[in-house]
Amino acid sequence: MEESISQMTTMLSNILEHHGRANQCLASLEEDLVHAKREEEKLKATIEAIEREKSEMNVRKALMERKELYELLKAKMEGFQIVNHLGMIGGFENLNLTIMR
Repeated sequence: MEESISQMTTMLSNILEHHGRANQCLASLEEDLVHAKREEEKLKATIEAIEREKSEMNVRKALMERKELYELLKAKMEGFQIVNHLGMIGGFENLNLTIMR
């Protein structure tokens, strides 16, 4: 009988020890989960910032393209004005303006 009680006490002690280790593992996993959620939030914020920056860069690129087109048109118009002015001065009345295009 005493041997049986001793065996049961040992088994109960082992069960409690395993239960304690399982609780420690669970607590560690919960900490890891909290850390992983924080990292996930940081990554989401980083992705959002990158997307905003990408959008801003696309806007800047479009503005630069429009500025370049404006500068080209402006230069072309100035060229037409010079040719037109020379034609008015004289001697260039028969100048073909389509060459400038």
